[in-house]
Amino acid sequence: MTIFFSYLRRWLPVIFFTAGVPGILAAQDTLLQSYIDLGLQNNQGLRQQGFILQKSMYALKEAKSFFLPEVNFNTTYLDSRGGRKISIPIGDLLNPVYTSLNHLTNSTAFPQVENVNQTFNPNNYYDAKFRTSLPLYNAEITYNTRIRKEQINLQRAEMEVYKRELVKDIKLGYYGFLQARESIQILENAVALARENLRFNQVLVKNDKAIRTVVSRSENELIGLEARLEDAKYQLVNAGAYLNFLLNRPLNTTIEAQPAAQAIFQTEISASSRREELLKLESVERINVLSGQLAKAASLPKLATFIDLGSQGDFLNFNNDTRYYLFGLTLDWRVFAGNRTQYRIKQAALDSKATAEQISQVEQQLELQAETASNKLNAALQIYQASKSQTALSQQYYLDQQKLYREGQLLYIELLDAQNRLISDQLQQSISYLSVQTRAAELERAKAGYVFSN
Repeated sequence: MTIFFSYLRRWLPVIFFTAGVPGILAAQDTLLQSYIDLGLQNNQGLRQQGFILQKSMYALKEAKSFFLPEVNFNTTYLDSRGGRKISIPIGDLLNPVYTSLNHLTNSTAFPQVENVNQTFNPNNYYDAKFRTSLPLYNAEITYNTRIRKEQINLQRAEMEVYKRELVKDIKLGYYGFLQARESIQILENAVALARENLRFNQVLVKNDKAIRTVVSRSENELIGLEARLEDAKYQLVNAGAYLNFLLNRPLNTTIEAQPAAQAIFQTEISASSRREELLKLESVERINVLSGQLAKAASLPKLATFIDLGSQGDFLNFNNDTRYYLFGLTLDWRVFAGNRTQYRIKQAALDSKATAEQISQVEQQLELQAETASNKLNAALQIYQASKSQTALSQQYYLDQQKLYREGQLLYIELLDAQNRLISDQLQQSISYLSVQTRAAELERAKAGYVFSN
């Protein structure tokens, strides 16, 4: 009997319900922070956001490249037969003259020539050139570059939003793992106590101090607790797999976690100066304004210059006579396009107005989200404090009921009721503590209070 009550005293307090010391909290914070850092480094979704950001940066470089000269090499070769022709009566013009000269000189020094039929299409002809072009004035390039810059700011804000969501998910995954592990510890201790109760009841039946029913009930209670324990183990495996998924590690990687000290911290969350969700919308609004200016720029003139350095002539013939250069200026000014530009300007203006209204709406939503998260945290704190008191009462009540049962003054079913109530209250306290940490993480996310190291 003395040994049993000594075991009972060791089990009832349940080590993870004791008040945590600062050293344990510091170790737990450090370990959780290491998981957050690992997730920010390895998470696949965050990597995808990084690739999109790099793509936006290259898009900006592409837009800037339109200000630079562009050099193109172009060559053509033409060979034709038939088609339109022009008759040149060279023979009709020169032959009479040549005949007279031959009579005067009494010679054949001036031969007869044939009339010529020249086709319009060139025959065995090539034209090879390097064309260098440079825009002198093009407002569309300027506004397009500004839009690309703003898209980088937009993607950076999008990446910050994803990072904050990832931090919250890692914290929730970590707390879920701790809660699942605590549930296993509670149920393991409950199974051990149920086995001890079964052994004690078997001794009572053997000594004709109790009927066989108490043994059957003890066996059923033990089977039920063992089934709950197996389910809790599966939940622990799933919680660990989810956390490893967020960290982009093999799902069966061992999760290191300090014992969860039941002390409340991080209940006061400071808000950041400006939420990234609003920064995103502000970037979208600026992009809409720039899109309107880009639409206006389409109606402005475009001035460019070019120079061609090349050679043209009969195929494979290259000499001083075939080489040439050609310099010029081009002016392109759209005079009329069916009010297309005005329609685009109006569309961009309406997009800007819609985004402005969305910013106002999101500001209210974020304020409501922060207020709601704060209220939920306060409620979770109260539930946790109540569950601690309830667990303490259940512990004392079970001790009293156990003493009465050992003295033969209590039915076993009443002892089971006290035991089930104690286990339920311990599990509820574990869940309520997780709820506090979850609500704190949600409040931190709602206020964008997490400070990134870089």
